[in-house]
Amino acid sequence: MALVPVFLRAEGACIVVVGAGPIGTRKALEWADAGACVFVVAPEATAELKSAAQEKRVAYRAKAFEASDLDGAFFVVAATNSTEVNAAVAEAAKARGLFVNAIDDLPNATAYAASTIRRAPFTIAIQSGAEVPALTRLLREVLESVLPADTWISKARELRRRWKAEGTPMDARFPELLATLGREAREASTKPREEG
Repeated sequence: MALVPVFLRAEGACIVVVGAGPIGTRKALEWADAGACVFVVAPEATAELKSAAQEKRVAYRAKAFEASDLDGAFFVVAATNSTEVNAAVAEAAKARGLFVNAIDDLPNATAYAASTIRRAPFTIAIQSGAEVPALTRLLREVLESVLPADTWISKARELRRRWKAEGTPMDARFPELLATLGREAREASTKPREEG
């Protein structure tokens, strides 16, 4: 299965989450934190989801899913433990030309969430097509442990400002970045460690 990785700007987008258990709650709050307008539909919801609805972070309706719940949606998340409900969500999404992220339900999914690392300005997403989620998580943790220090990011920003001001050609930038960060790494490794 060939997947195309995409990062979405969700501000103001209507996201429908079907299911309000722990996973549905987590997904709803992730989208809300990204600035989306989140509508959650499920007969029951976690206390955390109900609290988020009271705080107006998300909208919640305590009811069974109906196809019309997807009218006006931008993206859909099916986070129920019912294959039948997820299939109904997938069918309604397909009829409206919408992608659906069906949690742990490959046959009903057309979009797959990734294990994500966020360290500004980087966002790194890892996806295995939901075949090996535990290994995906392990890879995320390994990558997190080797991401550059904040000083590298600051140094890279400084270099970019100078390159743009001086009109430094693109092919000269990468070698200078490597040399500069190599010096930074050597200096950091020779500094005495502070005792805790």
